Amino acid sequence: MEILELFGVDWKLLIAQLVNFLIVVGVLWFFALKPLTKTMQKRNDEISKGLSDAKSAEERLEQVEKEVKEKLIATKGDASAILEEAKKLSENTKQENLTKTKEEVAKLIEKAKEQIASEKDSMVNEIKGEVSGMVVTALEKILSQGISKDLDKKYIDKVLKDLK
Repeated sequence: MEILELFGVDWKLLIAQLVNFLIVVGVLWFFALKPLTKTMQKRNDEISKGLSDAKSAEERLEQVEKEVKEKLIATKGDASAILEEAKKLSENTKQENLTKTKEEVAKLIEKAKEQIASEKDSMVNEIKGEVSGMVVTALEKILSQGISKDLDKKYIDKVLKDLK
């Protein structure tokens, strides 16, 4: 202790300062350092949680983007298939309509031919009637003049051949 006195250090004062230092350290420890470390630990936990949440959100975002791309590709494929189906259906309908139109035109042509043939037959029958009337009139005039039976028969055969 003499060495302490030699340097001018009072041991009672040193012990009191040591006790005061320990009290200040204890007060700082319990009232400042401990709450400060708790607050810092809480903040570190929140930051870690925020970083992990951000990482999860980023992974989820990537997964959703991937799903959207897959669905978009699938939708494009479906749209393409629907478009192809529509084209085929349109082509089939076009062919059916063309076939129906051709059949209708053929029926119209056939009807026109039948009508022409019918009109031709009626005209031929009408002409035959007129010719036969003319022949009868001509024969009456000829017969009234008194032709021989041979000549009469020749005229009748000739007229009948011409009518056929």
